[in-house]
Amino acid sequence: MKLFRASCHHIMTGAAKGGLFRNTRTVTSRSTPFDENGLHEVMLRQKVDASLVTVRKVLDTARNPQLAEDVPHKYADKYLLAEYMTNGHCASLLTTLRLLGMTDEHMKTMKQWSSDRTVTLRFSSRHKCTFLEKKTREVDSDKKDVVTGAAFSMSKKTVTTVTEYFWKFECGYELSAYKGNEPQEKIVIKQRDGASTKVKTTTDKSPQVEAKEYPSIDVELTWLLQHVNAENGQVSFSIDRSHKHCLTPLRNEDAEKAVTFSLSVDKWSRRVAAQLQKFFGVVQDNTLDMSSLQSSGDGFLPFAPLLEEGRKGDAQLPQLKQRRVEATQTDTVVEYKKQHEGDVPAVLEGTDLEALLQEEERQIVERLETVAKAFPASGGEGLITQDEARLMILLSDALSKLNGYSECMDYLEVMLRKQLVAAIGKEITASDFAAYMQFHNRKMFKEEYAPKPLCLAVRRPNHYPEGTVSFVAKADDVTGENPTLMLTRKLEAGTVPQMKFALSAAAEVTLCGETQVHAYIGHRFSFEQPPPMTLAARSRQFSGYVLLLGRIGGADLFLPSHAMIVQNKDEFDIPLMLDEIPSAQEFRDAIESLSPEQQRFAKAYRSMQLESTLFAVCIVQIKPQLEKVLDLPYDSLTKEIQLTQRLLELFIEYHIPPDLVSFQCDSMEDPDEIPAAKKVEAVKAHVDAMFAMIKDSKQKELDEQKMQHEMKHGKIETVSASKASVPQRSSAYCYGEGMGPIPMESSLLPDVLPQSPVDPTQAALRESTPTDASLPDGMVDVSEFPNALEKQFDFFSDAACIRPTIIKPADSWTKRYQPKLLSDVKTSNVGSDQQTKEKNRAFDLLDALTRSGVLTIEESSMHIVLGATHCFDETLVDTLVKKNVNPIEHVERSMLIVAATLFGQQPQDLVKDAVIDRVEKYSPMLFLL
Repeated sequence: MKLFRASCHHIMTGAAKGGLFRNTRTVTSRSTPFDENGLHEVMLRQKVDASLVTVRKVLDTARNPQLAEDVPHKYADKYLLAEYMTNGHCASLLTTLRLLGMTDEHMKTMKQWSSDRTVTLRFSSRHKCTFLEKKTREVDSDKKDVVTGAAFSMSKKTVTTVTEYFWKFECGYELSAYKGNEPQEKIVIKQRDGASTKVKTTTDKSPQVEAKEYPSIDVELTWLLQHVNAENGQVSFSIDRSHKHCLTPLRNEDAEKAVTFSLSVDKWSRRVAAQLQKFFGVVQDNTLDMSSLQSSGDGFLPFAPLLEEGRKGDAQLPQLKQRRVEATQTDTVVEYKKQHEGDVPAVLEGTDLEALLQEEERQIVERLETVAKAFPASGGEGLITQDEARLMILLSDALSKLNGYSECMDYLEVMLRKQLVAAIGKEITASDFAAYMQFHNRKMFKEEYAPKPLCLAVRRPNHYPEGTVSFVAKADDVTGENPTLMLTRKLEAGTVPQMKFALSAAAEVTLCGETQVHAYIGHRFSFEQPPPMTLAARSRQFSGYVLLLGRIGGADLFLPSHAMIVQNKDEFDIPLMLDEIPSAQEFRDAIESLSPEQQRFAKAYRSMQLESTLFAVCIVQIKPQLEKVLDLPYDSLTKEIQLTQRLLELFIEYHIPPDLVSFQCDSMEDPDEIPAAKKVEAVKAHVDAMFAMIKDSKQKELDEQKMQHEMKHGKIETVSASKASVPQRSSAYCYGEGMGPIPMESSLLPDVLPQSPVDPTQAALRESTPTDASLPDGMVDVSEFPNALEKQFDFFSDAACIRPTIIKPADSWTKRYQPKLLSDVKTSNVGSDQQTKEKNRAFDLLDALTRSGVLTIEESSMHIVLGATHCFDETLVDTLVKKNVNPIEHVERSMLIVAATLFGQQPQDLVKDAVIDRVEKYSPMLFLL
């Protein structure tokens, strides 16, 4: 069952305990009058059906008003319906006030007050409890004992002495109105003093406090009085549709104030009823029929949400004693006819409402007269008289109407939601919207600017890929993983500085490959999280590459935080966290009232946050760089699978300097004249020699350990200490990880051995100056993209919901690998410790491939992802229904702002000619870029 949004909670807490009210709701405090609640649709239909019985009796038999959703109508009719219901509700409240005792003179005085001061309706009450007398009486027991003998008979019974205390409980109350903060200058609408009853107790303790003045119960009537005509007392309410904050028939300042006022009166009525109920509870041996004061909760609503198809205009009804609602909709109806080619609004006319309000008053008066016969006449000393019964009935009826008004206004949004779902065929979700936006972008953008899946093939030109790196999003268990679409701009060589990153404190690597900038624009509704994004790295068998993740620290500075070698069918799934930071407008609003020092600190920290929105992915191909460091011709290692694997093992596992296995030609030979096969064979020979030395070194270490073991157990009598000692490290030995010394000829050693790689996060990185002034003309500073977007978003107030997003790897990854060719695939969790090991292995390899930064890396690709998220406060459907916002146009606008900044083009140059007019119509501000 679909639920209506309602303004209050079910079942009152105070007066409901006495059983006087049913099917009512309790008002709770909140920031807005439109929180979600659980009112079933069938409840309102029952009330409307009950009201329609009376409506058909009042109107002409040819008339056929129905529930609004069952009648064809225009969107403007919903505004007219909101005005119709509010005017009827206000007139109904005024009827209740008049029946409570408010006269025309009272109304005129309060109306005059409301012109410049607030007007408050106050209910004040008090009681007094005094001791009357003490009485003692004897009560015979019902049980009698009889004793009989031969000549006599005797009976006896128990007599109990009862002491009773009698008290006089008196109460009084007053209903008054006063202006501003002057309660002493008041108008008394109704009051009663001297109401009393006798209370009996069995102890001398008073049943009530001797005397008490209860806190006053106030409600402000200013809003109601401001919508009453001072001359004739008629109600006049309308919605300003031209106001910038007017979103829907319910989401506008006028309707919100009406609902807020209704809630305040609802709360006041419940408190007054609870206070009277407390007085009534003192009465003992009450023989009055209190059930007659109960309200069924489904009575007649003169302002029910009714529309009528095929109306011809205002049918003037006879028997109208007076008009309680001004014909304020005349101008609105004229405008309606202009906009809808002479059609008449489907909402009922003012004369219809007048007739229904008169019928409502007649029913209330009839009930008051009926109930009055069951209660003592007014003016007596009894605690409950016709005055109190009248007051309780009017409060009960007012609560029913107040509750009904809230439900009727809520129904406007419920109807909109149902009509939207009916038009689409289902209730759409955020994933449905994401799928639509992919379709929308294909239709809007030109081919060269359209978002594309970010799936990168790691390959040389004209070669089969070594593997892939892709950004994927998992929408749900049914659709599975989908590639993430991003805007992509490829920066031409020479237009962007070469990126550098530190391997250690003494080694810096230069990347000379291509650079691409991507823009990710996500969207999030309410507190729903967008689909999880994952960076998936895959490699093929006997293939591999190095993957580095980090952020951009300047125009030419890459700061890697993670690195890994992806080879031999490895699969890494790296979840990405999307951390939003405040939008440009949110940041500006937040620092507006800070001191200059605090603002400077916040701006400095935000500049770091904006720079962190540049997530960088660097891919380094291994085979091309191996060929370069070994002085081998291009493409010579493509089919040398075993050699490539053995070289990686030497560099990664044993930290062998690449100079020990690289090709070196004689000084008399021309390197270009030497065949590639000869060079490869020379490298193979060096590799074989290195593995032979490693094998010999391992065997020697095993022999030494065996000798030490035998000496320890006395199997060898004497051993020279010099023979048993382990050789010390010297310049003639090379040490590998987990192995002993490897003897080498001194001629094979390089002049300077490479230093062990140091974690760059612990190294002192050079300062970068990512300003345009530090770059030659025509060069692109990628680190300035976040600032450029910040300026664009700050320019458009409509873009206040676009938040820069920091993309970074999560703490835990998943790795799938195959240890051996014939073994099964294994899955492992890559935590922080394992991530550090993976990074060290990757940096060890890069250190060897670049000769500790001496060689540049040509076969690399740098992919910089700029993140932003369009955030909506409501769910997708509520964004449409409550905010009257088309999220398609807003996300489209965000996409065009980002695309224009990324590509350096005007929005009209990015989209297809067929959609330019539509974009300019609904987003004219974009053409100011």
